[in-house]
Amino acid sequence: MIASDEITYNNKIGYLSRLVLVAAAVVSFSLYYPLREFHGLVEQSGNVTVTNDNTAFYTQISATVDDDEFQREWSKAKNKLCPSGLPSHKKFGPILFDLARDEMGLRKLHYSSITKFFTFMPDRGSVYIMNSTDSSASGSFLHMPIWKCANNDIRKNLKRHLPEARDVSIHCPGKFDCWVDAIGGEENISHACIVAVVRDPITHFLSGYNEYEIRLNTDDTVNLTLKKRSAPNPLNFERFVFGDEKRFEQFIVDILTSPGDVLEDNLSHMYSMTGILSGLYKAYKRNLDAYLPSIDDLENTYPSFLKETCPHVLPESAFEPWDKEERHHHVSEADALGFRSAANAVWARGGRASRALCVIHAMDYACYDKVPVDDFCKGVYMSEAFTQAI
Repeated sequence: MIASDEITYNNKIGYLSRLVLVAAAVVSFSLYYPLREFHGLVEQSGNVTVTNDNTAFYTQISATVDDDEFQREWSKAKNKLCPSGLPSHKKFGPILFDLARDEMGLRKLHYSSITKFFTFMPDRGSVYIMNSTDSSASGSFLHMPIWKCANNDIRKNLKRHLPEARDVSIHCPGKFDCWVDAIGGEENISHACIVAVVRDPITHFLSGYNEYEIRLNTDDTVNLTLKKRSAPNPLNFERFVFGDEKRFEQFIVDILTSPGDVLEDNLSHMYSMTGILSGLYKAYKRNLDAYLPSIDDLENTYPSFLKETCPHVLPESAFEPWDKEERHHHVSEADALGFRSAANAVWARGGRASRALCVIHAMDYACYDKVPVDDFCKGVYMSEAFTQAI
C-alpha cells in the first residue's frame, strides 16, 4: 500500500510536468505563430472569420465596359463625390467604406479607420515656399506635399533650382497655421500659386503599403535589419509571413474594420490624396491652382508644369530640367522582403480585395480627374451596388 505522502508527492510531480509541457507548447506556438499560414481573414471587430470564397458577397462586374457609357455614369458620380473639386469626405467616406466592406464580405460597422484615411496630416510633410525678390517673379509659391508622390525628389530639386525656397517642417498637427507663418501671412497665401503632384490612387496605395511594411519591420532601412518589437501589432495582418498575398489581403481587412486609434502614423503613406484639398479649403478657402497627375518622367514634367502654372511667381531657374541621374530612390523600391510584389499580385488578380481598393479610392479618381480611372475600377464604378449607393 502506497503512503499518502508519496501520492501527494507523485501528484505534485505530475502537475509540474504537465505545467512544463504546457509552458513549452506556449513558447513553441509563440515562436511559430508569426510564420503560420491562416486561410481565413479576420475582422478586427469580433474576430469573425471571412471565407476566401470568391463567389460570394461582392459586386458582379462585366468583362468589358463601354467607355461612353462609363463617362456618362462616372460624371454623375464625380459631381457627388467631389463637387466643385472639393471631396465630400463626411457624406461619402462612410458610404465608400461600407461598400468596400461589402466587397470583402465584412459586416457593417459604426466605426473604422475612415476617420484617418481621408485626413491629411500637415505636421507629417514639408512645404516649399518662395517669396522671390527676383525682378521677373513676384508672389508666393507653395507645393503641397503628399507622401509617396516623389516628395524627396521635389524637395531636393526645389532647393537646387530655387535657392530662395524654404523647406518648412510643419509641427502643428491638424492645423495650417505654420503654413501661414512660413508664407508670410494670410494675404500671401490667398494669392499664392499652390500646386501638388499626385499619381494613380491604386499604385499610390500599393507603394504606401510597401513603405509602411518596411518602416514597421526594419530598424535599418538601408540594410533592412529586422526590428525587434516588444509589443504586438493590434492588427491581424502580421499573422502571415512576409511576401504572402494573404498578408496584404488581411491588411485591407484591417484597414476597413479597425478603429482609427489603433492605426500607426506611417499608414499615412497610403491615405487618400484628397486630404490636402479639404484641409486647404477649410483653412483658407483655397484650392490648388493645378496638380501634376503623374510622377513619371518628373525631371522634365515638373519644371514644365511649374512654367505653365506659376510663370509670374517663379524665376526661370525653376523651369530647368532636373538631372535624371540624381533621382531619389527609396530602399523599399527594391522590394527585398516581397511586400510590394505580393500586393501587386493581389491587385492583378482582380478579386474582392481589388474591388475594395477601387471603392475606397473613388473619391481620389473623382477629385483628380486628370488621372485616368483604372480599367478594372471602371467596372466597379459601373456596378449596380456602387451606382445605387452613390
